Amino acid sequence: MPTAAYLMTHLSTRCVWIASDYLILPHRLHRWFALVVSCVIALLIGCFIAFAFAEKHHLENAFFYGRLEFSFVDGGYPELFAYGLELLSCTIFLWVAWAYHKAHWYAWAGILFVIFLDDAFKLHETIGHVLGSELGLPSVVSDLIGFASTGLLSMVFWVLGIRVVKGDDELCAYFVFTAYFAILIFFGVGVDAMHGLLGSNTSQTLLTLIEDGGELLMTAVMNLSALGMWLRQRQPMVADNMPINSIFSKTVIK
Repeated sequence: MPTAAYLMTHLSTRCVWIASDYLILPHRLHRWFALVVSCVIALLIGCFIAFAFAEKHHLENAFFYGRLEFSFVDGGYPELFAYGLELLSCTIFLWVAWAYHKAHWYAWAGILFVIFLDDAFKLHETIGHVLGSELGLPSVVSDLIGFASTGLLSMVFWVLGIRVVKGDDELCAYFVFTAYFAILIFFGVGVDAMHGLLGSNTSQTLLTLIEDGGELLMTAVMNLSALGMWLRQRQPMVADNMPINSIFSKTVIK
């Protein structure tokens, strides 16, 4: 009988393989979409660097001077692009869940929609402000409560989803998106906290690129992986309910 360590090793290996299989696959639609997304992100980052350079050196005659829409601010082009990727990912998860009767992906549609509401409409700030006003709490406490509320909602979706997962590959895929979500939270919360602690002692442009650029990249990775998962449904990689210590076999979309 396989040991726990042996099963964990094979489970981790399968998760890595599924992650690469969803992210890099021989399908024309996926390749073109990945190329377009990559080019847009590179363009947005380049424009942000040009904006930051013009602002730092007060180049008032430069095209990017004073154009906040090129910065990582609410309503800016990078943020709008991220909102679009989040909504598209949400739609893909909904479609896969409905079309292929895989109810656990409804949970990820819900999680992505919560992320969209939080990014686009400041969901956790709104909840915190309402509760803070009603209970007379300090702004720091109300912000923490608001963030905890959206985090709890996402956790509820996650738990409901994992309870209905069927098959080892579906479970591994679920864990793959969980890892992406954890990395996204790291950039959005962890790096943001570092940004606040380091303050003026570090380049604000660099910290913003790491924080907001990292969030945008992970959002794109989740989106491309969701698209890859949908395309893989047409030709399943491995049969459902195959034991974890089975031999892996890849298939190629024709």
